[in-house]
Amino acid sequence: MINRINQIMELANGKKYLIFKQAIYKNQNYYISVRITDDEEDILDELVVFKDVVYKDQDCMQKVEDPNLLTLIFKYVGLVNEEDVKKELESIEQNQ
Repeated sequence: MINRINQIMELANGKKYLIFKQAIYKNQNYYISVRITDDEEDILDELVVFKDVVYKDQDCMQKVEDPNLLTLIFKYVGLVNEEDVKKELESIEQNQ
């Protein structure tokens, strides 16, 4: 695994993200990142978790949108406490 913490990645669409946490779950790399301005000077109000995937022999980033997986990753890297995770999971289950 390559340590990408504190690195800036630019996606094919030109958006730039600063990776501030990294995790491995079920042999997949996940990157918790925040969007930054094009000049890399300011942080924007957009937090995104990306999954590292291989597509046609190239490393690509796929946005994680599964709320259960997001909660698990946030808990794993210490961004939420266990009580908050339990409340969120209960809320998700009630809305299904």
